[in-house]
Amino acid sequence: MENDLPDGSKIKVIVTDLDGTLLNSEGNVSERTKTVVGKILDKYSDVHFVLATGRSRRGASVVRKALGIENKPNTESILGNGCFIYDSNGKLLWENTLPLDYVFKFHNLLKPYPKAVYNYTYEDKLLGFDKKWAKETYKAIKDTIVLEDKEEHMKKVLAGEETRINRVCYFASPDEGRELLEKIKKLGEEYKLEYAQYAPTIIEFMPYQTNKGTGLTQLIKLLNISKEEVIAFGDGGNDYQLLESAGWPVAMENAHEDLKSYAKIITKSNVEDGVADLLEKIFLKEDFMN
Repeated sequence: MENDLPDGSKIKVIVTDLDGTLLNSEGNVSERTKTVVGKILDKYSDVHFVLATGRSRRGASVVRKALGIENKPNTESILGNGCFIYDSNGKLLWENTLPLDYVFKFHNLLKPYPKAVYNYTYEDKLLGFDKKWAKETYKAIKDTIVLEDKEEHMKKVLAGEETRINRVCYFASPDEGRELLEKIKKLGEEYKLEYAQYAPTIIEFMPYQTNKGTGLTQLIKLLNISKEEVIAFGDGGNDYQLLESAGWPVAMENAHEDLKSYAKIITKSNVEDGVADLLEKIFLKEDFMN
């Protein structure tokens, strides 16, 4: 499915998921990927290279550094599964927030459970009472943390000092998990929130109609770029809306079968540098001919 490729001169936005897509099986950026991305940004001054991920700004900054794009223009980021858009310099361009009454109810629901750990993004804080448990829990996620006591944080929210809460992610402990998880799901449904369950005991809630795809739609509006000028790469179920929002949806060879059936193009797997391989063919084909 690589026979009909877009004309590189007509693509203005390259957007890619990270884990299972841009990153290899070790969760790292390969040298080939770094080189290809750098060459494209140097060659095409009007092309934007965008990361779209569930990670926080701190977590995404590690990937930006590995790619060598931390100081390059036209390298925006769609973070928190579409909750935030940042420009190349880390300036917030757009965000979506949760209703504060939901946040209060969520916090109160967790009060009787001392090991209940959750985080919210904007300042990338992880909230909990038991710091040891929090750190152990967060090893499951490739991200960085700032620990803060839940009650101290909620005092700031009640005082109106912090009102921009964009998403909450709950990490259940083995002994407090499943019953509380069902209560949390029910509360989220009451507010018609979007949610993603990453494991039996990890669940995340985001504002209504917030995902990577809505984030991409907001970004291309800000850039005054059409959907047809966008190529998007993904591998997982939470990448469907991202690909749906691009004129050129690309699935990895290692992607879910339903995502492959939707994509216009199937590229090689993430362990074979599938993103870099396809981008070379679209944007750097002259380099192979010389």
